[in-house]
Amino acid sequence: MKIRIGIIGLKGGVGKTTIALNTALYLSKKYKVLYIDKDLLSMGSLILGFNGIGFHKAIVEGLGKEQYEYKVNDNLTLFKLYSDPANEKELHHKVKDIGEKAEKAYVDLVSKGYDIIIVDYGRIFMTNDPLVYDEYEMFKRNFPNYLIAAVGITDAIRNDITDVVKYFLDTINRTKSKPLAFVINMVPQIGDIQKEIDQIVKEISQDVKCDILTIPFDEKLVQYSNMGEAEEMQKVGKLIERILSQG
Repeated sequence: MKIRIGIIGLKGGVGKTTIALNTALYLSKKYKVLYIDKDLLSMGSLILGFNGIGFHKAIVEGLGKEQYEYKVNDNLTLFKLYSDPANEKELHHKVKDIGEKAEKAYVDLVSKGYDIIIVDYGRIFMTNDPLVYDEYEMFKRNFPNYLIAAVGITDAIRNDITDVVKYFLDTINRTKSKPLAFVINMVPQIGDIQKEIDQIVKEISQDVKCDILTIPFDEKLVQYSNMGEAEEMQKVGKLIERILSQG
């Protein structure tokens, strides 16, 4: 089985990139992994030390794949999609105009036998947003053998959790994706907050028909320290391992 996992949510700063990076690095110990950075600010790429200009601009300017493809380790490759936050829509239109040549460059990068593809959606994944959705459609068109799955990420605020549950369910229904996990991230370890989160998990479990994971706040994780090694940040990766082992 090969699987593509979208890391999605409604807000910035809830840990989508932290979880995406940690999951990709953890899984790369055993599997061949592609990390697709679809954050307009390309934070994941920056954290991994890559400063290429990105796929869209490289294709428009006729530059090589070294501007958007980066080998992180033997099993992990980074694909930086976006190039210029202020002009990304214009670049995207130009890439579409290029057409077949751009799609071939995309397929050449993705078709390298990756077991797992982790997609960091820094920009909200919406089916009516071409800047986000066109790449997803291109992937499905060229790689129909991949299972498409999603992981929803939220912070520990009750209203945010409720909103993200609705968004998560709507997204997996629209895209016919497998709900892989719902993550309540950065739960403060103070007072009765954990008890409240436990109660919320019970309330949403009937609607969110997948594993619901909670991850406590840890300053080291926020600072991207010890990536791929922290046990709490291996939860999503271990869940993916289990699914792959079931075939």
